[in-house]
Amino acid sequence: MTWYIAAFDHWYSVMLVFLLQIITNRELRQRAVYLTVVLMAVFLTATYMLYDNYSDIATFIVNLGLLVFVRDKKFFIVTSLTATLAYILFSFFGNYATETIFALLHLSLGAWSGWLFEIIGEIVVTACMLTVAIGFQLLRKRHAKQFSDDVTLNVIMSALIVAAIAYFSVAAAADNYNIGHGFLGILMIILIAVLLINGGTFIYLFYSYTMRVQAHRQALERHQYDIYVRNLENSYQNLRKFRHDYQNILLSLGEYIHDVDDAELKQYFAKVVQRSDQSLMRDFGHFDHLEQIKDKSLKAIIQDKFSVARQGGVTVQLEASSVVPELDIDPITLARVSGILLDNAIEAVTGQPGGQIAVAVVKYPQMVELIFANSLATSIDRLDELLVAGHTSKGAGHGQGLATVRELLDPLPNVTYEVSARDRFEFIISIESE
Repeated sequence: MTWYIAAFDHWYSVMLVFLLQIITNRELRQRAVYLTVVLMAVFLTATYMLYDNYSDIATFIVNLGLLVFVRDKKFFIVTSLTATLAYILFSFFGNYATETIFALLHLSLGAWSGWLFEIIGEIVVTACMLTVAIGFQLLRKRHAKQFSDDVTLNVIMSALIVAAIAYFSVAAAADNYNIGHGFLGILMIILIAVLLINGGTFIYLFYSYTMRVQAHRQALERHQYDIYVRNLENSYQNLRKFRHDYQNILLSLGEYIHDVDDAELKQYFAKVVQRSDQSLMRDFGHFDHLEQIKDKSLKAIIQDKFSVARQGGVTVQLEASSVVPELDIDPITLARVSGILLDNAIEAVTGQPGGQIAVAVVKYPQMVELIFANSLATSIDRLDELLVAGHTSKGAGHGQGLATVRELLDPLPNVTYEVSARDRFEFIISIESE
């Protein structure tokens, strides 16, 4: 193969590695990076022409120069290793694919067919590299938390470094000891098999460990929430006892003051009794139909948030015409969703003339429907934008509530929801039961 075909082959290969980096890292999409990539590709091509044996490792090391353009350096190293190893793998087997195509078409490696060989090979490798880039983006979008977690990134980075060291060691040994191309292919197949087995074992163990940790955390959250619900119920009962005792104390004290010949004291006491009666008559913790809800998680949240709203002067309404049993949904998830929706409703109607919030619990044979509603001061033009994180009219620091609700409910197969805003804003959750 003539030198210029080899130079083009390596230049294009390096550009493919950099292309995958740019596709998977948005921070690299800037003019300074593009200029740097071109210069690095030219430098690596010249290095390849002089020191072919170490071109792959040189590509990876020079590629790390783009670290200056990114903030998330661990993720960049992961994508850099992935790009380099992916190209090595696909170019190695891409050669076999191209040779097979030439053999089937009975083509020889002449001057022009040499270019054709490179073009076909690079088309195959490019398609594979773009598939890796798109797959990487889909994985990061689907598992955003995992790709931002330091522990996960450290584990992935360590595994890729081990794979890179293993490959570079095999390649260096093959070059120094004049190992044939075919035998090197066998070594590569063995290496890939070992890596796949180890990778599969690691993924299984890591997934099992993650599931155990998640189950333990959910059990702990349920236990803590059960304690919260019991404490809330006890507090409400103690408050009712205090109201009853306080009324008895005022009655007893009134008898003593009635016998005292002090008009000013009697007048003051009468005002105290009047104010106390007005406050005590308002039972902030009692709501009609609350006893119909047997799901402790939902009942506790409604009682707590309605009490807060009523104390703030907001009119509240609860509708539950029939007994509602335990709902087929994780109680922590239900508590978080209900709390967010009621907090949003209270905030929306606070200061609104005649503002009111309502919750309706409707039971069907195989489903329970929860309706969270509040009055509107102004109309809402784009309902879909309310479910986007950060979109709000409340100012900086808001706009995460409904987006969080969507993230909590979307993975649940038996739960659907819809939003409407006609005369009032409504968030309707449908929970199917088995």
